[in-house]
Amino acid sequence: MRVLFTIFPATAHLYPVVPLAWALQSAGHEVVVASHAGVVDPGVIANIGAAGLTAVPLGSSDELPEALSKNTGDGKPDRPTLAFDAFEPEESESWRTARAIITGMFRMHYPEPEEPGGRRPVLDNLVDFARAWQPDLVLWDPLMFPAPIAARVSGAAHARLVWGTDNIAVIHERTKRELADPQAELAEHPWLSWYVPMLERYGLEFDDEMLLGQWTLDLTQSRMRAPLDLTHVPVRRVPYTGAGSLPAWLHSRPERPRVVLTLGVSRRKLFGKYSGFPLREFFDSVSALDIEVVATLSGEQLASVGALPDNVRALEFVPLNQVLPTSSAVIHHGGGGTFSAAVAHQVPQLVVPLPMWDEMVTARYVADMGAGLVADPEALDVAGLHKQLVRLLEDPSFSLGTRRLYDEMLAAPAPKDVVPLLERLTAERR
Repeated sequence: MRVLFTIFPATAHLYPVVPLAWALQSAGHEVVVASHAGVVDPGVIANIGAAGLTAVPLGSSDELPEALSKNTGDGKPDRPTLAFDAFEPEESESWRTARAIITGMFRMHYPEPEEPGGRRPVLDNLVDFARAWQPDLVLWDPLMFPAPIAARVSGAAHARLVWGTDNIAVIHERTKRELADPQAELAEHPWLSWYVPMLERYGLEFDDEMLLGQWTLDLTQSRMRAPLDLTHVPVRRVPYTGAGSLPAWLHSRPERPRVVLTLGVSRRKLFGKYSGFPLREFFDSVSALDIEVVATLSGEQLASVGALPDNVRALEFVPLNQVLPTSSAVIHHGGGGTFSAAVAHQVPQLVVPLPMWDEMVTARYVADMGAGLVADPEALDVAGLHKQLVRLLEDPSFSLGTRRLYDEMLAAPAPKDVVPLLERLTAERR
């Protein structure tokens, strides 16, 4: 069968789908990955090819939600409000704030044309490709809203591929309950103001499948899944963290404990110099420790920290699957890619959850399983971070916690084992 993946234009959204795409290709299916080059990550199309997959460029879109790029007077962006705790009480306002931000994200896929009746590049290009290529199955990123339209128009079965806590489904279900409440002030689903024009362009009407798919493939650990009444297919998240030659310094284990500091692939592109992490002060604090620190930093970040201690190695990028097997701890922002790679290699984690999607849920899960520690991002204290890192390296109980996380990861079906189920569901739903 022909399988069309569609991803939000960010490398962090590409990497989770790569192992499943490989599994489908290895089973003899045709696979392509469609995305558009936008301001989030202009290199995502090239990275599709670097992963050994066929890329389908959909044109460019320069629309980015204002809340993800807004700056305050001190030059630091506000905390991204897309993040909320899907397990918190429904009375909380954070999920409504996230709903408003997602409403704006429809502009990425359906910007106003330069002239009346003009093309909407991402939506129209995806539909045109689907009509021509005739996929049997469309697997789509939860933020790639034109994908179910392309699936409907081309007659394909379609499912979401969820890479984190299913915030879209949680918000949608809560919104439906709010609309049904006569005491609520909400008169219309906020997302429909942008989504309905996309549907009407192709003679379609809205239903739940346009937001939730015919079923949901879920790459998250079982305890991180929100309770939702959905047709649900769990898939093990096998970490793919990029390709590259293995450097000589990674050929053997280090002479002293290695600690990795990473702030994520897309995080740096979105926020530039700002990471919420006191880099200079932290490097000074670990200079006297008998450890090796490997820090993946952008050029801007490197320039801001100046000269580095002798026990700190800084570089632009190294695939986590290359460096984590020889590491004793990882410090990260709570992103799903780094988390899953740490789980796969059983590395204790110190999570500084910089909120964008579900980082707080991830951090809590790591701590609850005894696989690491959490630092409060709103009150980062270098002395506290230093103390937590030393504890992470010296306390053997964290190794037992990493094994528990690893065992839970293995409980989900591997991508290759899901392929026969996808074949059956596609035949039933197409």
